[in-house]
Formats: sequence, C-alpha cells, structure tokens
Amino acid sequence: MSFDDPDFTSEEHERRIVRCTDQLCRQRIIFLPTPNGKQMPCDADSVEPADKTYDPVKHASHFVTCKNPNRFRNKKGPRP
Repeated sequence: MSFDDPDFTSEEHERRIVRCTDQLCRQRIIFLPTPNGKQMPCDADSVEPADKTYDPVKHASHFVTCKNPNRFRNKKGPRP
C-alpha cells in the first residue's frame, strides 16, 4: 500500500491525513468515526480512500502504535 501511487489514493483521502500531535511520534493518521459516534485515530497506512467508518479488524488504531499513547488517555478519576 503506497500513498505515492495515484491509483491508490485521491486528493480527498490525502486531505484527511494529519500528523499525531505528540512530538515524539508525528505519524500520519486519519480520524474515522466509530459506530457510537466517537472519532478513532487510525494509522493512515491502514485506511483506504473509500473507508468512511472505523473497522477494528481492518484499521490499525493509532493508540496501539503511538510512541506516547499515555499522553492521550482520559484521566478520569472516581466519580463522587
């Protein structure tokens, strides 16, 4: 899978790609909606141009491959 191949990618697909905001990581990611409406960051290499929703079997969650995933975890404590 190569994003340099014009038959594989499209301009719309390339515009969806952003970089991880962690300075140690900076991998290319695409946010895809999950069935419950939340946005899941996925490694861009695992997302094809026609993919519109997150599929845990098909897409690599960036939370798994990020070099600093703890930075993005919710820090929810016990509720009163």
